Amino acid sequence: MSATPLPDGRNTRWDAHRRQRRNELIKSARAAVHSIGPEVSMEEIAQHAGTSKSVFYRYFEDKQGLQRAVAQASIDFMEAELKRAGSTASTAHDGLYTMVLSYLQLADSSPNVYNFSTAIPTGMAIFRKNMAQFLQRAVEQVAPQYKQHGGDKNLAYYWANAAVGFVRAAGEEWIAEKQQPDRPKAEHLARNIADWLLSGVDSTDATRLQPQEH
Repeated sequence: MSATPLPDGRNTRWDAHRRQRRNELIKSARAAVHSIGPEVSMEEIAQHAGTSKSVFYRYFEDKQGLQRAVAQASIDFMEAELKRAGSTASTAHDGLYTMVLSYLQLADSSPNVYNFSTAIPTGMAIFRKNMAQFLQRAVEQVAPQYKQHGGDKNLAYYWANAAVGFVRAAGEEWIAEKQQPDRPKAEHLARNIADWLLSGVDSTDATRLQPQEH
């Protein structure tokens, strides 16, 4: 039996270099989008990064490819933050609250990057899929009865997908009102969203629905 050939060290180093360079370009693109806006052109992104458009096309093929990469990087970061926040929660309500709050705060920290990442269907699909999977795992842990029927697409699956739509709709409306003086604080909105999803409007603490001091 012939021995399995060892990997070529030069190829391994080159692959590592390409991954590092690709990650650097994604970070540069995020910085450009954050500063210029979600409608930024590839030429503006390249100028902001101190390189040429051809370099970006070499790694991402086109602008949509770059948007998908930025979207995936944003989701990976958001999921890590959600896991960290959710790991400290003692109840289902607290877990959902911390997850919604993390989403609101992260998206609000750079609406330009959020809008750039979700501007194309594939970017939004990445967001919905990852968020729904995370919420499904979370609700299966706290409500095991939700995973008793239907295999992968059980009741927890449908709840999670519905919850993503609910949170995203409320969150994007809130993000768009960033300059409004009477916009609810992130903590206030997140607490109410958690109430609405788990208990419904009728059982929400009425004091939480009162305008809060700024």
